Amino acid sequence: MKTIRLAAIAMALLTCLPVFAQQPSSTAANASKTKAMKQIFIDKFVLPENAKAEFLQRMNYNRTFLKKQPGFISDAAYERNDEHGNLVVVTVAIWENEDAITRAKAAVQDEYKRIGFNMPAMLERLKITIERATYHEMGE
Repeated sequence: MKTIRLAAIAMALLTCLPVFAQQPSSTAANASKTKAMKQIFIDKFVLPENAKAEFLQRMNYNRTFLKKQPGFISDAAYERNDEHGNLVVVTVAIWENEDAITRAKAAVQDEYKRIGFNMPAMLERLKITIERATYHEMGE
C-alpha cells in the first residue's frame, strides 16, 4: 500500500491535524454551508510494532490537547494488526465546523513549536505512514 510520504507528513498533525478537502467553488453559499457543517477528521496510521509505545504516547498527548480546543466535539481511536504484523491505528475527531479545525491546526503547530516536537521527523524515524482526510456526514 502506497501512502502519503514526507511532503504530506510535513503538513500533518498526529491524530488530527487537518488537511482540508477542496471546497466546491460553484457558489459562495456552498462554501458557507460547508464551513458551518460538522467536520470529521480521520487519520490512518500504519506503524511497525517497535514504534507502538512512542506513537501511542504521542497520540495520547495530542488527543488530550485537542479535546481542550474550541469546536472539538468528540474523538475515538481504533487499532488492528495487518497481515504484515504492522499496527494500524485509525483516529476520528469530530469538529463543529471547518473553522474549528483551522484554529486547532494553528494551536497544534504552536504547541509543537513550544515543546520542540518535529512530527515529520518522528514519523520518518519510526517508519510510520499516514493517510488523512476531512469528511462530513452524508445528507448534510
